[in-house]
Amino acid sequence: MDLGPLHDDKKRPYLDADILGDLRTKQQLLAAACQCLEDHGAYIFFDGLASLAKMELDTREQFLNRFENSGTYRADELAALRRLVMSGGASAFKEFVDHIREIKIEQEIQEMAS
Repeated sequence: MDLGPLHDDKKRPYLDADILGDLRTKQQLLAAACQCLEDHGAYIFFDGLASLAKMELDTREQFLNRFENSGTYRADELAALRRLVMSGGASAFKEFVDHIREIKIEQEIQEMAS
């Protein structure tokens, strides 16, 4: 998605770097959510992370330690998993994915009805 240059132009509104960065982040988040909807395994994985994020702190720590001890994930992946679970980001992302799914279902229903 080309958001245009960062200058004041009569043809395009001015977008500063913060706004462009925010739009790019939101675009990446939407793309990740759509990917999650296309891959059932990814959806189940984030559903599990969202459930884990709602558990007691010591339970979350036990599960995260199991991930770490499994040797399945790299250090950067483990750090991302930890952030998602401990910050509640996994729950927020799953809610976002579910919202996108509802929108897609509604669009499909409207297309079938017309």
